Amino acid sequence: MYHTQTRSRRALNPYASSTLQFIFFFLLLVMVGAFSALFRVKGLSFHNISEVFAADTKNLIYYTVWQVRIPRVVLGALLGAALAVAGCLLQGITRNPLSDPENMGINQGASCFVVIALLVFGEKDTSFVILLAAFLGAAAGGSVIYSLAFRGEYTPSRLVLAGIAVSLFLGSLTTGAILLYETQLTEILYWMAGKLSGASWQDIKMMLVSAVPVIILVFFLANQLNILSLGEETARGLGVNVLRIRRVFAFLIVLLVGSAVAVAGPIGFIGLIVPHIARKLVGQDYRIILPFSALLGANLLVIADFAAQWVSYPADTPVGVITALLGTPFFIYLMRRKRGAVK
Repeated sequence: MYHTQTRSRRALNPYASSTLQFIFFFLLLVMVGAFSALFRVKGLSFHNISEVFAADTKNLIYYTVWQVRIPRVVLGALLGAALAVAGCLLQGITRNPLSDPENMGINQGASCFVVIALLVFGEKDTSFVILLAAFLGAAAGGSVIYSLAFRGEYTPSRLVLAGIAVSLFLGSLTTGAILLYETQLTEILYWMAGKLSGASWQDIKMMLVSAVPVIILVFFLANQLNILSLGEETARGLGVNVLRIRRVFAFLIVLLVGSAVAVAGPIGFIGLIVPHIARKLVGQDYRIILPFSALLGANLLVIADFAAQWVSYPADTPVGVITALLGTPFFIYLMRRKRGAVK
């Protein structure tokens, strides 16, 4: 009787059992972020910690913490949240646990268009042109894969194969475009690996404008994803326009991935790893999974970027290399575990 009442209370308030986990991972994010911002700052010690709050741009410690380290941490958290939510949405609308912006051609499409824009306009920044190119590229890559996978009878294996094929094509196209302009080869290749070095408050402002409102909107639409997860026939029976809601979510994915690529380049596998961890920890309710994925994604990318900064110090390893080292074995593990689902 007691267990039945407990399950009933959890059903009425699905967030109750996850509150402690939210608090834990939020505090972890704050602690990891603070540690990353203060670790090995030149001249900083316990005796002069007050200089961090000196509000003097000529002070080296203050400048390093507030103009170099903290923007990098905050941007990493925002990017991780955006990519994790995008991956969660993608897995939800395709009902495929292997779906991720990296292996679905969305990252590659955005990267290809951004590289072309950088080569044509010669601006290595996060200007409106670069942002627009990222949006268009993400939309183009995703649209091609969607049309290939959902033409006729949809199967998860068809989606995976379409994603791999389009990703390879776009990757080759990007490489060809880069090689035509060898003068910018090193910078663009470094950007293509996904990086957070050089993060600025301007980058953060762009993410706050282009990605954060989308994340908030997704939270409000989470129940639509719950209904969609029941199956197309059930969703239609409950009055949901399946095609329209898929298109809405696909558009939101494009905005999230496009924003992330425009700011930091293609950072892969966050959207693959995080949703699986979130489901394992908090269950299958997207009203909980989505905000929890955002928090986990922020944690994972901040930790990965900290490792990227110091694993090959004094060189700065692109964070995309670290996430690839984490994500590739995870993808292979999922392929083996879910091979029956993708046949």
